Amino acid sequence: MTPFGHASVSFLAGACFFRKSYRDTASVALILGGILPDMDFLFFLFDWFNRVHRVISHNLLFIASAALIGSLLSWKGNKKIVAFSLFAGGLLHLAIDSCLDNNPSNGIGIALYWPFSDTRFSPFNLLNVNEAGIVWNQPILKMVRLMMPLFLYETPLYFLSALLFFRQRQHRQNHA
Repeated sequence: MTPFGHASVSFLAGACFFRKSYRDTASVALILGGILPDMDFLFFLFDWFNRVHRVISHNLLFIASAALIGSLLSWKGNKKIVAFSLFAGGLLHLAIDSCLDNNPSNGIGIALYWPFSDTRFSPFNLLNVNEAGIVWNQPILKMVRLMMPLFLYETPLYFLSALLFFRQRQHRQNHA
């Protein structure tokens, strides 16, 4: 899933599950936790990217560390909700990526228990696995064609989260 897809899922989860009193703080942290594991794309242009993608930042140790750091950096009254939201957003990201993978260049799924185990976790895969040998460092048009089914999964999430965002915003303006 793209970072926009992860942000949409995280926003929807925050809108559905958090109380109004701390929804803003929780939603921001949830969205950040939801996109943070994709920070490994900073290394996209390096030859070794395929070996580390969905490994170094797609595991429980990484999201627990991010939650701890977020808690330490947050305001005193928000520490628990920030830590929980960052961790929950990261878990959502890991769950989605373990089920939506079509690039076998580094193994299907995520390395959930890395660095303790390199075993890939994927309870089931909703996408057809690319057997054409297309990997992340291929020309962009090949990668876009490979990712088209993924965009079809994500498009309704974009619209739903945008609709909810604008409805919440309108509701706040009407009650301000």
